[in-house]
Amino acid sequence: MKKAVLFIVVLSMVAVVFTGCKKKEAAEAKVFRLSHGQAQDSEIGATIAYIHDLVQKDKTQGLDIEVYASGVLGTERENIEMVKTGFLDMAKISANSLGQFDDRFTIFSLPYLFTGQEHYYEALAKSEEIKKLFDDNNSEGFVAIGYYANGSRSFYLKENIAVTSPTVLRGKKIRSMSNTASMNMIEAMGGSPVPMNADETYTALQQGVVDGAENTELALTVNKHNEICKSYTYTEHQYTPDIYIISTKAWNNLSKGQQNYLKDAFVTLNANFTKEYNRMMAEAIEQSEKVGMTIYRNIDKSVFIQAVQPLHKTFIEKGDKYKVLYEDIQKYAPKGNK
Repeated sequence: MKKAVLFIVVLSMVAVVFTGCKKKEAAEAKVFRLSHGQAQDSEIGATIAYIHDLVQKDKTQGLDIEVYASGVLGTERENIEMVKTGFLDMAKISANSLGQFDDRFTIFSLPYLFTGQEHYYEALAKSEEIKKLFDDNNSEGFVAIGYYANGSRSFYLKENIAVTSPTVLRGKKIRSMSNTASMNMIEAMGGSPVPMNADETYTALQQGVVDGAENTELALTVNKHNEICKSYTYTEHQYTPDIYIISTKAWNNLSKGQQNYLKDAFVTLNANFTKEYNRMMAEAIEQSEKVGMTIYRNIDKSVFIQAVQPLHKTFIEKGDKYKVLYEDIQKYAPKGNK
């Protein structure tokens, strides 16, 4: 945390000197620092970096975004804390991490909240309750101004076994994200969760600390888990977006026109990302099959859906705000697929 703060202080000092050397019109631009944990040289890193080009297309808005990748400005939790205090302008944060600050964001951790990709995209784009949730933390120090619709998470194992029911996962140690929602989900689906950071998973798989994990297809190639694991089953149990947040301090310093322009830019950024996403996933699976992984598609998910219903019930029973949010999301499920 101290290193991240020191780095930002140095960046700020450099920015002041550099800005003073620019022309007057350039100096008047509001420059925001956006932090995220994706690798700078990755395909997803490139799709995020595109926001810099987008906001510069209309010079009359006087906005600029400098993107800092690879977690150089700290962990997600540290980034949230710095955004809340106004020390960092913007960050891309997983909904799971935001759930530690506003429990309603844990709705995106519910397995089988969405019936599929179509439902996921429709609800994120149109749900009024999701929009309210995004706007509801202004007094807490941040505003959610956009999202990137990361794909579905599925199970993969060191053994060549199709994950078709909770009995398959029984007795198997599965890497879990370090939050209660993720651990409860894996338990409900039959596995034994082992919480750890994403960057520890490769070694844990290699050394037998865990028998498998659950993630998007990119984990197989970007994190090289296809070097160890033998099977990937499209359980597609979780669709969890990443959220772009901005500090209330920075947000309130923008005109209404600039605020709307910035929100529209993130809508365009997500549209560009989703256009590329399915291609990236297909390539990851193709590469994994080439190195010997077996891919299990089109499984019957009904037994898993039934197994996780108690988690849905627990979320709804937390209160009216939770129930209204849940029910509004369900309105966007395709007919006949609710």
